[in-house]
Amino acid sequence: MLICPKCKEPLVKQEKCFVCSNHHVYDIARQSYVNLSMKQKKHSGDNALMVKARSSFLESDVYDFMRQFVCQQLSIYEIKTLLDAGCGQGYYTKAFSQIVQSCVGIDLSKEAILYASKQDKKTQYIVSSFFDAPFTDSSFDGIVSIFVPQAADEFARLLQEKGIWIEVGPGPKHCLELKEVLYQTPYLNLMSSKELSNFELVKETILSQKKWIKDCWSLLEMTPYRYKTHPKALEKVKELQGMDVTLEFLIRIWRKK
Repeated sequence: MLICPKCKEPLVKQEKCFVCSNHHVYDIARQSYVNLSMKQKKHSGDNALMVKARSSFLESDVYDFMRQFVCQQLSIYEIKTLLDAGCGQGYYTKAFSQIVQSCVGIDLSKEAILYASKQDKKTQYIVSSFFDAPFTDSSFDGIVSIFVPQAADEFARLLQEKGIWIEVGPGPKHCLELKEVLYQTPYLNLMSSKELSNFELVKETILSQKKWIKDCWSLLEMTPYRYKTHPKALEKVKELQGMDVTLEFLIRIWRKK
């Protein structure tokens, strides 16, 4: 299933490493993850502080209703071999691993993968980009991507025939109340295109709940608004003692053509 990111030859697992036929060696970390990233930057993806903040928020389980819905879909479509693309610190992945036979989580953040691999020993975690994923063709019958960019062509390569891709993104009203604090004219999130050349849309669901969020700043930091908003407006969120916020998710289920 795994291939060498340098030469694309299959990787063979040995006692403490993976090796390809061209003798490229990738150590298995003490926490059991493998770094197959070709990125040379010292810091890629979320850093340790960002991972800690994101983990703290997610583990309050305000997103659990969405996680449960995705788990139900994995069961309905009888997914056995799953890739969680952009898995972050494994909040969703750990739950998925209890449903499928084989689960792999991939993320470019070494800090996030380190956190995930400490919490979840059932999943194989990989440090790498999912836009050029180090797996052979047709490695999975299911892929989940939650709040990450689309990589439709790569997902089509990785999926088996008729494989299922569950894509989760923000619904139109996601975090609307936060935007009412940040902007004079709040706007609804745009829905992305339903047309993909390699996939047919099987089902589309908008899942929505309004929940009391005590730590609004941590929620904001998980959205792009954190980096697109004037600092004075951001201060208003820091001053909040909590508020009811709409949590809304657009969930699309695609089948590979």
